[in-house]
Amino acid sequence: MAQNGGRIARALLDIAISRKWARVATVLMGITKAVEKRLWPFHEPLQQFPLKTDIIYGLRNSGEEFSPAELASMTAAELGELVRLNERHGQALRTAARQFPKVKMTSSLRPLGSDVLRIVVSVTRDFDWSSKVHDSGEPFWLWVEDHEGIEILQFVHLLFRESTKSLDVNFVVSMSSITPPPYFTIRFMSDRWIGAEDELHVSLDGLVMPASSLDHTSRLDLPFLPRSSLGLPVLEELYSSRLHDFNAIQTQVFWSLINTSMNALISAPASCGKSLMGDLAIWSDIPNRRFNFTNVLIKGKHYSDVQGPSSFMSFQAEAWQSNLSQNSVPFPMHSA
Repeated sequence: MAQNGGRIARALLDIAISRKWARVATVLMGITKAVEKRLWPFHEPLQQFPLKTDIIYGLRNSGEEFSPAELASMTAAELGELVRLNERHGQALRTAARQFPKVKMTSSLRPLGSDVLRIVVSVTRDFDWSSKVHDSGEPFWLWVEDHEGIEILQFVHLLFRESTKSLDVNFVVSMSSITPPPYFTIRFMSDRWIGAEDELHVSLDGLVMPASSLDHTSRLDLPFLPRSSLGLPVLEELYSSRLHDFNAIQTQVFWSLINTSMNALISAPASCGKSLMGDLAIWSDIPNRRFNFTNVLIKGKHYSDVQGPSSFMSFQAEAWQSNLSQNSVPFPMHSA
């Protein structure tokens, strides 16, 4: 049980973070590191360094509690006097305090919409690096939680290396435009060191969010259009392997894209068929063009004077052209 305690605690911690339970994750982080370090969270954090017992004893019985950051700001002579030892012991204590992982955090806010906010967090390393102490890297967690400390809104697992001076992290969170929270909390927690924790309250006082916009179109509950709605057998055959019926978004934008010349912007999640509708809009516009050429732009490909049937694009053009009405003007295709 003693050997597997760390693994069990670490598994519970992963569950809490994945479920975005802020308070539970904070408590389990302390328990996990305590089990792995065989050290109670209320003990002196510098006990994690290989310091002499006399130094730790003197630090415990100094009569005052100092954080590693406060100890790092003292001189070796002051620390030696604090632990009732000489300056050499004070220097060892000062070195350990300066190597204890700690950071400085700053934040900036950028509204992206009436209810969407980007929080840019800059995390700057504020400790001396030692390969013997920190190995090849120092992992830590950084997350944004609500002002009540109940829910983790977004989290990221980062790694400090010897060459890393600072890291910038972008968090995008949603917030109520009616009753915005007073602040968000940015929490930093080392993945290995007990006591290496910090938090930053990001106040929203004075933040002006953009007014809400009603320019978007709500999705309508429409019956799916069949492939035959294209009205062109060549296109129906061409897309038969990819398309059976149009989905909800494709059905709703079909008329505007295919049967009108209005400008349209389609914003939808990935794999909703936006690219397919763009292809069909291009093909449907070709018969209405007054020019005798068409420019085809395809990312990652280049077509030059597509004339013969060896190209798939050429095959599409010829198949389309053969099914146009007699009043349509034939067109060669060129790349651009």
